[in-house]
Amino acid sequence: MRVGMTFRRVITFLLCITWVMASQGTAAAADLVLRNGQVYSMDGAGRRFTSVAVSDDTLVWVGDEAGVDAWIDAQTRVIDLAGRTVFPGFIDTHIHTMDTLPLINGVMLSPSQSADEVLAAIAAHAAAYPAQNPVLGAGFLARAFGIDGPRAEDLDRIIPDRPALIIDEGGHTAWANSLALAAAGITADTPDPVPGAHFYQRDADGNPTGWLVEGAAIEPVMNNLSVVSLAALRQSAPDFFRLMSSVGLTAAFDAGMIDTAELGMALAAEMATDGTLPVRLVGSLYVNRPDDLAVARDKLAELSARYNSEFFNVTTLKLSLDGTVEAKTAVTIEPYLLPEGHRAQPLLPRPEVMAAVSQALADNVDLHLHAIGDGSVRNALDAIEQAQRENPESSSRYTICHIEVVNPADAPRFGQLGVIGQTTPTWFEYDNVALEYLGPERFEHLYPLGSILRHGGRVTLGSDYPVTWIGEDALNPLFNIEMAVTRQRAGQPDYPIQSLVSERLSVDQAIRAHTSDAAWQLRLEDQIGTLEVGKQADLVVLAADPYLTPVHEIHAIAIDLTLSDGRVVYERTP
Repeated sequence: MRVGMTFRRVITFLLCITWVMASQGTAAAADLVLRNGQVYSMDGAGRRFTSVAVSDDTLVWVGDEAGVDAWIDAQTRVIDLAGRTVFPGFIDTHIHTMDTLPLINGVMLSPSQSADEVLAAIAAHAAAYPAQNPVLGAGFLARAFGIDGPRAEDLDRIIPDRPALIIDEGGHTAWANSLALAAAGITADTPDPVPGAHFYQRDADGNPTGWLVEGAAIEPVMNNLSVVSLAALRQSAPDFFRLMSSVGLTAAFDAGMIDTAELGMALAAEMATDGTLPVRLVGSLYVNRPDDLAVARDKLAELSARYNSEFFNVTTLKLSLDGTVEAKTAVTIEPYLLPEGHRAQPLLPRPEVMAAVSQALADNVDLHLHAIGDGSVRNALDAIEQAQRENPESSSRYTICHIEVVNPADAPRFGQLGVIGQTTPTWFEYDNVALEYLGPERFEHLYPLGSILRHGGRVTLGSDYPVTWIGEDALNPLFNIEMAVTRQRAGQPDYPIQSLVSERLSVDQAIRAHTSDAAWQLRLEDQIGTLEVGKQADLVVLAADPYLTPVHEIHAIAIDLTLSDGRVVYERTP
């Protein structure tokens, strides 16, 4: 059983005394020592060292070679880093861990694929797995099938014998074949779950076409196809969490167990209790419908009381204010250029959002607000500003996630209001869809990370996995770090730059966005995020130093070792 936080503070105090004793040669031996490397603490002073020592789950030494000798005896495992680089464990500030599990055995598609390529990939997968029922997949770009998205009959031609459900690259629309629609009882007479916001795309006669827009339209199909079960989640979880460890992740913010819901939370709690969860998970209550918003306060309080352990807790209210640009559900200040004059409807009405945000601050609850379009970003900032006036003593922290399109007038407000800007740089490929739908002026308003930092804001990075433009590599923080620095496809210096060049981050800013600043977002800065004596032993060993690596090669740096809470959870075979 893990020690409670009050007892942990006592232990930390005693370890600090032990550290002082170490300088006099009287330290107890450490369980693990890493030495002869380049250790970046990522603390406020930017200190660098050569060695660390770990006892149980705690860092007891971060310093030089001479000092670490006192922590070594015959039982200590000593790793010679031979110049390799050590950082605090990477933190993913926006991911959907449990919601990834049902899709692991599905077909992985890419937004770069044409409609014919998508259909061919799905057909090949269905043929290779004839017993898979339903057929699942994710990652296609609905725009490849035209402005009105894909149709059920396209999917019927390649999968006529069983239901199929394919999630788009943004996770906000899905494509169902006729058998999947029938399983959910969706017909021309079925009302839209939330008209204008969550709806079934229809033809001229009112018949559903098979394109499901937003979560409340997707949910009936998922439920009726029995996509999620606790047994299936248990089976998929070990491999996925090992994958997270293999890319250096030791903590994460789960931005919504949307599809897996209570089953996902139950599994996370189960793994945390039995010690098989290798990443610290901070969970959230996901809300994207007005009806759910009305009961969110009580629901979150109940979840927070039930799930409150060191490795899994539920602390944050996640409000989804809009959808995505490519699904045409991102809320914008001015209309879309294509479809001409189009305006998306907010998933949550502005008055209800203003009230919910103010109540969250009154309750000292942390917030995570999904905002893709510049209209939703402004609504989120307005809600936080008003809530701060109404609750000046609140200790809440607030993150606006994705921030794809931000009006230049709003970038300084992140710093002024103390709002974290969170996003996913693996999306920073040249976005032709945004250019087509929003036009060249707004195209230069995408992901203004540099502007937010220059105005005193804080930026954090995450994968939003399984929502990805680049497949499994999107889970690797080093891809995020490189693409935040280059705003180009990883490893391709001649690839077009996603405007603007001035919004690029430095390597140091990008690493902090996955370590120290990320820990602050998760409210774990006293435990992890920097390498300091007394903090938890979460760290990662890299084969090369990203500060010294050519920027277009950062993504290829190998992860050699990942330590979570003092446990070696991944070690690369030489």
